[in-house]
Amino acid sequence: MIGTIGNILIYVAFATSIFAGIGYFLYSSRDDERLYRISNWLFGIKGALIIAASGLLLYLILNHQFQYYYVYNYTSSDLQLKYLISALWGGQEGSFMVWILCSFFIGLGLMKWTEKPYRGPVLFFLTLTQIFLISMIAGVSIGDLQLGASPFRTLAQEMPNAPFIQANPDFVPSEGKGLNDLLKSPWMMIHPPVLFLGFAMMTIPYCFAMAALWKEKYNEWVHPAMPWTLGANVALLTAIFLGGYWAYVTLSFGGYWAWDPVENASFVPWLLGTAGIHTMVIQKKSSTSQKASIVFAILAYVAIVYETFLTRSGILADSSVHSFVDLGLYNQLLAFMFVVTAVGIGMLIYRYKDLPRQNKESKLLSREFMTFAGAMVLFLIGFVIIIGTSSPIIGRLFEANPTPPEISFYNEWTMPLAILAAFMTVIGQFLFWKRQDAESLARDLTWPVIISCVLTLATMMLGNVRNFYYLLYILAGWFALVGNGFMMVRMMFKNPKLIGGALTHVGFGVLLLGILASSAYNGTLLDLSTRNYNEAIAAGKVTDDEGIPVRQKVNFLELKLNEPKVVNGKYKVTYEGYTLANQERPGQQQYKIKFEPVDGNGRQFTLYPEVYPMLSSSSANRIEWSVDPDVYTTFMSDIYMYVAGSSYVEQKNEQVKNNSPDNSNMQPASASQTTPDQQSDSTQVQTISLGRGESLNMGGYQFDFSDYTPADPESLPDSTLIAVRADLDVIHRATGVRDTLNPLFAIYKKDGKSWTYAPPMQVPGRDMFVQFTSVDPSTGKIELKVHGIEGEPQDEWVLIVAEEKPFVSVVWLGTFILMAGFSVSIFRHWDRDRKKN
Repeated sequence: MIGTIGNILIYVAFATSIFAGIGYFLYSSRDDERLYRISNWLFGIKGALIIAASGLLLYLILNHQFQYYYVYNYTSSDLQLKYLISALWGGQEGSFMVWILCSFFIGLGLMKWTEKPYRGPVLFFLTLTQIFLISMIAGVSIGDLQLGASPFRTLAQEMPNAPFIQANPDFVPSEGKGLNDLLKSPWMMIHPPVLFLGFAMMTIPYCFAMAALWKEKYNEWVHPAMPWTLGANVALLTAIFLGGYWAYVTLSFGGYWAWDPVENASFVPWLLGTAGIHTMVIQKKSSTSQKASIVFAILAYVAIVYETFLTRSGILADSSVHSFVDLGLYNQLLAFMFVVTAVGIGMLIYRYKDLPRQNKESKLLSREFMTFAGAMVLFLIGFVIIIGTSSPIIGRLFEANPTPPEISFYNEWTMPLAILAAFMTVIGQFLFWKRQDAESLARDLTWPVIISCVLTLATMMLGNVRNFYYLLYILAGWFALVGNGFMMVRMMFKNPKLIGGALTHVGFGVLLLGILASSAYNGTLLDLSTRNYNEAIAAGKVTDDEGIPVRQKVNFLELKLNEPKVVNGKYKVTYEGYTLANQERPGQQQYKIKFEPVDGNGRQFTLYPEVYPMLSSSSANRIEWSVDPDVYTTFMSDIYMYVAGSSYVEQKNEQVKNNSPDNSNMQPASASQTTPDQQSDSTQVQTISLGRGESLNMGGYQFDFSDYTPADPESLPDSTLIAVRADLDVIHRATGVRDTLNPLFAIYKKDGKSWTYAPPMQVPGRDMFVQFTSVDPSTGKIELKVHGIEGEPQDEWVLIVAEEKPFVSVVWLGTFILMAGFSVSIFRHWDRDRKKN
C-alpha cells in the first residue's frame, strides 16, 4: 500500500512538473503574472510531492520493509540508524530523489531573488531539468518503453522470473543484502547530499545563460548568476574534499585521488565552473567575454549530465568500481544529455550573430587577456580529463574491450597545465587590479619572484628534491602562494571584501605544494633487516630457488605480538593484539599498533587499522577480505597504515579452504559436564607459559595474563605457605566472548613436605578447564595447563603496510583556503547585487 502511494506521488509530481514547465514557458512568452503565480504553485506542489515520496521511502527503510527491492538491496536489519538514513541516497534511485529535492529548494530561492526578465526563463529551464530527473524514478511502462526505475518497486516486480517469486509471489525476505561495507563511513553520509547540492546549483548558471539568449540580455545576466555559480563551485569543492578524505581514510590504495570516473564527475564541472567564473568576472568588469561566459555556463552543466550518463548508464561498469549498475536508464540519460546539449548549443548558434563583439583585441598584458587565458587553461585540464574518462567508450571504435587509461595519463597531461595555471594566477592578479606594462609588472613581481626562488631552493635542500620537473612544479606552487599572498595583503588594506580571488589563488598554490609532497615523497616504514633485504634486491644479489634474480621488494612490516621493532630508526612499533567486533561489520577485527619515538622526543600514539570480510562477495569456501586503514595526522606528516595479513586471517582462510568446522565454536556444555580427571585419555592437554601483560593464541582462543592477585587466606588451610591467583582472560576469538578466570596456585605443608594445590577452573559454558600449575620466580612467568582444547599454541602476528606521507594536511589546508576564497566572493557579489536591486 505504501509503495503504491509512493508511486502515485511520483507520477503526480512528474505530471505537475510538466505543467509547471509549460506555465513558465507561456509566462516567459506572454509576461502574464497570473501564469507565473500558477506555475510557482505547481512547482511547489511538485516539490511537496517529492518530499512526501522521500519520506515514505525513508519510512520503508527504517522499518525494514524488505519486500521492496530498494530496501532489500541497500539495507539490512543490523544497520545502525545513521547508515539506514544514508541508505536513502546510497542507491541510484534514492540519489536521484535527493538531487531533485536539492533542485527544488534552489528553485524556491530563485522565485524569491530572481528579477525580471530572467525569472520566467530561468525557472522554465530548471523545471525542464526536473522533468528529466523525475522521469528517472517514474517507473512507468508505456508499451515496450520503460520510463525510469521506481524506488518503490517490489521484489516481485524487479525479479518476476525468480523461482522463489514464482513459487510465492508474496515472498518477503527475512533480511536485506545490506549497505556496501565501504559506504559505512560518516564521510559518506554527508558527501552525496553535498555533491547533489553542487549538481543542482550548477544548473543555475546554465539556466541564466539560456535566459540571456532567450531574452537577448547578454550582459546583465552574470550579476544574478555569479553568486549561484560561486555557490555551486563551493558545494562541488566540498564534495570533492569529502570524497577524497573518505577515500584516504577508508580505502587501502593510500591516496585521496585515483582519477576514477565518479571522482571526475564532480571535478570536471568544478573546473569548467571555475573557468566560467573567470570569464563572468571579466564580463562584469569590462563588458567583454559574453560568448565565453555563456559557453562555460553551458559546458559546466553539460559536463554534469555527461558524467552522470557515464557513471549511471552502466557503460563504464567494467572500467570503474564506483559506477552504478544499469537500471535501464541508458536511453533516458542519453536523451537528457542530448536535449541539454542541443538546446544550449542550438540557442547559442541561433543568437551568435547578435552577441556583442569586442571592438579591439586585448593586449597580452591586460586583465582581460590573462583572465581569459586562465579560463582556457582550466578548460584544457577538464578536456583532458573528459577524454581520459571517455576513453573506454572511444576505444570501442578500435577494439572490443578497451581499457581505461593509467593514472599516469592524467598526471602527465594535467601537471604541466597546473604549473602554467599557477604562474598565470599571479600575473593575472597583478594585472587585474592595476593597468601595467612589462616594466611595471616586472618591478611589482621582483620580490614575489625572489622569495619564491629562495623557498624553492630551501625546499630542494631540505627535501632532497633533485627532479627538475618537480622543482619547476614546486616553484610554481610557491610563486602562486607568495605572489597572490602579496596581492591579498594589499587588498586587505584597501578593501577586505576584495580578497576573494587572491585568497582562492593562495589556496591553489598551497594545494599544489601539498599534492606533490604527499604523493611523490611517501616513505615506507620498515625495519632494518627488511631495508637491507630490499637494498640487496636492488643490487641484484637476491635470487630464487632457480637462480632467477628477485625483483619484488618487500613493502610490509611483520610484527609478532608484544615484540617491538624499530622502523626507519625513528619509531619503536609494537603489535598489542586485536579485538573482534560485530557492531558495523560482522567478523571485523581491530588491530592495536603502538608507536613510540625512539629518541624519546615526540608523542606516543596508537593506530587501530581494521580488517573485515566482505560478506556480499565471499562464499562458503572463500573469504573476500577488505581493510579499513587508520591514520595518525600531524601538520608535517601522516602515518598511514593498513593490515595486509594476520595470523587470525590466515587461520580463518584455512578453515574455509579446508571446509572444516571452527574448532573454537564449541557448544555450551550440559549440566553433566566432566572434570579433567573424568575426561577420556583422548582429551588434549596443552601447556602454555605467559608473563605479565602477555597474550597467546591457541585453538581459537586468546589467553591474556594481566597480573597476580592475592588469594583469600580464609579459604585456604592454615598450613598454606604461599597462595596466589592469576588474572586471566580467556577470549573466544570467533565471537569475542571474554571470560575472566582467577585460577589458584598454592603451596602448603603436609606431613613435613611441601605440596602444590592447583584446582582446575572451568571456562563457563565450555568443556575446557584451566589449571595454574607453577610460577617461575626468576621471570615471573606462569605455567598453565589447558584441558579440552585442540591446536598447538600459535605465535600471533600481523603484516602491516605503513607509510609516512609528508604534508597531507597541506592538501586539506589548500582546499579549505579555496573554499574560503570562493565564500568571500559569494558574499561580496551577493551583497553588491542586493544593494543594486
